[in-house]
Amino acid sequence: MRPVNAPGAREGADIEARALWIPSAGLAELRPDEARDPGAQEIRVRAIASGISSGTEMLLYHGLGPAGQAMTPSTCEGSWALPVKYGYQSVGRVVDAGVDSGYAEGELVFCRYPHQDVYTIDATDPELVFRIPEFDPPELGVLGNNADVALTALLDVPVRLGDVVVVVGLGIIGMFCSVLARRTAGRLVVVDPFEYRREIALRLGADVAVHPDDAIEAVQAASDGRGSDVSIEASGAPSGLQLAIDCSGLEANVTVVGWYGNKQVPLVLAPQFYSQRLSLVSSSVLYAGQGLQARWDLGRKLRAALELLPSMHPEEMISHRIPFDDAPEAFRLLDEHLDETLAVIFTYD
Repeated sequence: MRPVNAPGAREGADIEARALWIPSAGLAELRPDEARDPGAQEIRVRAIASGISSGTEMLLYHGLGPAGQAMTPSTCEGSWALPVKYGYQSVGRVVDAGVDSGYAEGELVFCRYPHQDVYTIDATDPELVFRIPEFDPPELGVLGNNADVALTALLDVPVRLGDVVVVVGLGIIGMFCSVLARRTAGRLVVVDPFEYRREIALRLGADVAVHPDDAIEAVQAASDGRGSDVSIEASGAPSGLQLAIDCSGLEANVTVVGWYGNKQVPLVLAPQFYSQRLSLVSSSVLYAGQGLQARWDLGRKLRAALELLPSMHPEEMISHRIPFDDAPEAFRLLDEHLDETLAVIFTYD
C-alpha cells in the first residue's frame, strides 16, 4: 500500500493512512491506519483540515470521558474510557467515489470523522457526510459543526428582539452562540476569564465582555437590575453553569451547551433557581431543537449552519493551524495555553 499522494498510488486499492489516537490521559499520538477501497455507497476522502473540539476532546485527553456510554459519532473507534480515536469535524476532497455514493472526485465535503489524513466513509448517511460550499480558504469548513452546535442552542431557546443575553464561556461554541445571539439581542454580555477571547467577542459585536468575577454586576447593569432573559452556558465548567444561573432573571431560560463528561457538577440552587422560576434547558447537537423534530432533521440543521457560517466571521475563530505531523503538540498547546487559543485545527499536506 502507498499513501494517496505518493507516486504510484492508484485507485481500487487500500491506502496507507495515519490517525490520531488518545491512548491514555495526557497522551496523544499518531498511529498507522488505512483508507480502504470504497464500496458502492462510500467515498474516500483526503483531508484538508480537521478541528479539535476543545471541550469534548480535551475532556478525553484528561481522561474524563463518560465511561460506559456509546461512542458518537459512529466513525470513532475505541471508547470514552480510552484509548480512543476521536474527532467529528473534518474537511477534505473526495478522491474516490463509489458508483452509488452520489459524490464525484474533487468535491469538497464535511465529514464527522476522527483526525486522519485519508479515510473511507459511508456517503449515504447525511449525518456523517455533507457536500459543502467552496469556502475560501477551504479549512474554514471545519467550523461547520461548531456553527451547528450554536445554531442548535438558538433553536432550543430562541433569543427574542430586545432580550438581555449572557454567554458564559468564549470557546469556539460560545463565540458562535454570541454571534448568533447578537442578531436579535437587545444587550449582549459575554463572560470569559481570558482577555484574548473577550477582545474578539467585542470586535464581533458584544456590548460588554467581562471576567467571571464581574459577570453578575455587568448583567445587572445591562438589564436595569432584572437579570438576563437568556443565559447560555458554553464553558463546560461547573462554575460556569452556576454563574449562568446566578445571572438569570425571573423566568429566564438557562441553555446548557457545555459538555461535562464525567465531571461532578455541584450546584447551589437556592435561592436563585427556585425564586426566579428558571428553566434549565439541555441543548445537544445530536437533536434538532426542542419541538422542531417534525420539520428539522440533523441534515437540515447542518445545512443551515453551513449556510450561516460565512456570515459568522469564521476567519476570526481560528487561532492556530498546526500540521498534522505535529498533532500531539496541539493538545499540549490547548492544555497549557488555553488563554492564547480559540479554534485549533490540523492542516494536512
